Amino acid sequence: MQPSHARSPWWWLGLAWLAAGLVLVLNGWQEHRATAERARQQLSLQAAGLHDNLALQLDATNDALHSLLAELPDLQALGDGPAQLTVRLRAYADAMPVVQYLSLLDAEGNITVSSDPNLVGKNSGQRDYFAAARAAASPQTLVVSPPFRGALGGWLMVLARQVRSADGRFAGVLVAAVDADYFRLLMRPLGQAPDMLVSLSHGDGLRFLALGREGEAEGVDLRVAGSAWLRHHDSGQRASFLRAPMRPGEAKLQMVALRTLQPPELHMDKPLVLAVGRDQAAVFAAWRRDARWSLLLWLAAGVLAAGTLARMQRKRRQLQREQAERAAREAENQAHWDVVLSATRQGLWDYDAASGKVSHSPQWYGLLGYVQEAFERDGQTWEDLTHPDDRAKVAQEWQQLLSGEKEHFEATHRLRCADGSYRWFACQGRVTAQDARGLPERVFGTLSDVSERRQQEEMLQRLTENLPGVLYQYQLDPDGHHHFPYASPGVVNIYGFSAQELKHDAEPLFAHIRPGDLQRVAEGVRRSARELSEWTAEYRYEIPGRGPRWLSGHARPQRLPSGATLWNGYISDVTEAKEQSLRLQATERVLQQLMSEMPVGLCMVDARHHMYFRNQRFLDQLGYDEHAVPTLREWALKAYPDADYRAEVAARWKQAKAEAVNGQIAAQSYRIVSRDGAHHVMDVAGLIFGDKLLITFQDHTAHLAQNEWLRKLAYVDGLTGIANRRSFDEALAAEWSRCARAGLPLSVLMIDIDHFKAYNDLYGHQKGDACLQTVARTLSESMARPHDLLARYGGEEFVCLLPQCDLEGARVVAERLCGAVFGQALVHEGSSAAPCVTISVGVACAIPDLQRDPATLTELADVHLYRAKLTGRNRVSDGRSDP
Repeated sequence: MQPSHARSPWWWLGLAWLAAGLVLVLNGWQEHRATAERARQQLSLQAAGLHDNLALQLDATNDALHSLLAELPDLQALGDGPAQLTVRLRAYADAMPVVQYLSLLDAEGNITVSSDPNLVGKNSGQRDYFAAARAAASPQTLVVSPPFRGALGGWLMVLARQVRSADGRFAGVLVAAVDADYFRLLMRPLGQAPDMLVSLSHGDGLRFLALGREGEAEGVDLRVAGSAWLRHHDSGQRASFLRAPMRPGEAKLQMVALRTLQPPELHMDKPLVLAVGRDQAAVFAAWRRDARWSLLLWLAAGVLAAGTLARMQRKRRQLQREQAERAAREAENQAHWDVVLSATRQGLWDYDAASGKVSHSPQWYGLLGYVQEAFERDGQTWEDLTHPDDRAKVAQEWQQLLSGEKEHFEATHRLRCADGSYRWFACQGRVTAQDARGLPERVFGTLSDVSERRQQEEMLQRLTENLPGVLYQYQLDPDGHHHFPYASPGVVNIYGFSAQELKHDAEPLFAHIRPGDLQRVAEGVRRSARELSEWTAEYRYEIPGRGPRWLSGHARPQRLPSGATLWNGYISDVTEAKEQSLRLQATERVLQQLMSEMPVGLCMVDARHHMYFRNQRFLDQLGYDEHAVPTLREWALKAYPDADYRAEVAARWKQAKAEAVNGQIAAQSYRIVSRDGAHHVMDVAGLIFGDKLLITFQDHTAHLAQNEWLRKLAYVDGLTGIANRRSFDEALAAEWSRCARAGLPLSVLMIDIDHFKAYNDLYGHQKGDACLQTVARTLSESMARPHDLLARYGGEEFVCLLPQCDLEGARVVAERLCGAVFGQALVHEGSSAAPCVTISVGVACAIPDLQRDPATLTELADVHLYRAKLTGRNRVSDGRSDP
């Protein structure tokens, strides 16, 4: 059983570990709440944005129905009312991508007029939307039918408004068939994540659009107990955020933001419900991963702390045992000391300052081959045996020891042996006692025969004299002191220091390492000493007068019995190779920068079709980065979404590669879709090098748009914004030829503002220009057919081209134009025709003949215009007897 002082740390460790666990639990709980709140905000914002986009489409469709209902009485009153209404329905259907067709049904459900001629004559009286529209209490009600599959397999949804007669009775239904797949385009950006689900359903519960999560089917009834849709519906709220299954019969929970799409201003009889959701498991996946790691780290920290405390207590007990054993061994070692001295291969010496004598052990004499009695009888000393060339150096070391400058004596020198030869010996000594002045009283030392080692060093010296670098031994002591026990002669050329200067202290060398590299080199040395791993480094070293040099070092460490670490290694000068490498890297960086900043889009593709480089121009224009499309094949699927066009592009590109000259692929123009959905016209070329491919993209979209703008300037009148004389002349020639081939009538209206010169003189040219603009806008808005052309002929004259229109129909149009201008009530006090601005119109009609000049029709209309002016102005003349 452990004593109380040993158990106390365990109690404190347990409390600290439990406190850390509590902190982790609190942090995890807060992060869980924050993750849920972020998901709620993101999904709610996405649902709100999608709600607004869909509401705009429904509002635009409802506005179209409202406008058509307002025009319907006037159009039905015209003689060619059905034809005019057909034109209006087609114009609205063509202008709104979301609308597939527009139709007018009579009170019996028969389709009388439609933008799709194939539907005319069919009966839809049994349709739910017809019955709902007929039963609507208000004509403002917008009937929203349940979606149904169209003939082509896509989802359609009918929006219907009630038509009432002048006396308020039910007269039919005006319907717009909405292509639900257009809504899919608006929803698609939100359905990219694999766990994301974006859906749109009818107010009766039918889900007809579902994007994102696999397995989500369309045409599913969501009115299932417990589902998110039913909970939202029953709540009566316009916006909800729920955690419930979205798929009927599924147990997995989703986090769902739901919005009821039923703007009050549209008076929809049934709402639409949109939902944006994610799997709850996917939302909290990162949180669960972090929680698991935190738990593992907490457990590991507890185990590590417990193990550390156990080791510390075990070491303390072991240290106590070792101290007891050491005391017993000291007594035993003292008994064996004499035996050890006799068995060692070192000679011992002892200096006594009081007597000034040096005593030697028998081994000392034995190393030199002398007999102790004879040596002492002859009165020789160790100084007498020292080689003459080494005496000065040894005497200096010995004097420094005796004067107290050093506490240890160390000298490697030659001594004369009894046979007369000189051998190399290493003599070392240390002060063991000092007087009050710090001078040595006793010095104890050893003598070792190092002749063989000296011979090896001399051999190594000769071998290393011609090395371009330096072989070295570097030692780091436990107290931090470091030095080079050995360094080959090349150390002077590498470091600027001699081997002797570095033998006792390496600090001067480290002072010349560049400051930016010193910390890295020192850390590498410490790590190598700690792990006994190989040390390698490249660093800059500066010798005064020679400039910075790049050095490369390699060494292997070993642990010495003293606890010091000794490295054996090699240092070489790699300045030239390093500078060449740096120049190459700089060149590569410049090339990379040039490619990245080029005004032409660039991408590089390897042999596996991986797009491993895209410059900034490519990313700015097309937006497809490594995350979006890592391979050329995946890029093509997004850049050419139309499968037929993608196949055409692949064939053209393959042919261009086959015809490449010197690896250069000729440029060809392609239509490319960027990541944001924009369409570009680009010249794409390439360069083949090895198994890699460089592709260039040059965008001509803006240039083509500018050309279109310049073309528009050439055919549009700058003041009024309608077609100019040039546009009219080309259209007249084209319609003349077409009507001549088909044997159809062609009519021209020549229009002149009555007394316009007087208007200019009376009100000024600025008012005159405003008058021209108002008349042009009024005439343009009064044109019933989209293929009729209104143009400014010159000055205050306008001309109108009416293809496939006989004389009677042209006169009806002319009279409508006269009435429209008169209805603007622009005050004209200088006119004798009326107190406001009026026009005179000349009407001409002919069945064109290719043998005649089209200008003859214009000239005839001009003659009739002149007749209208002569007969009083503010009237129409078609050459027949005029009233």
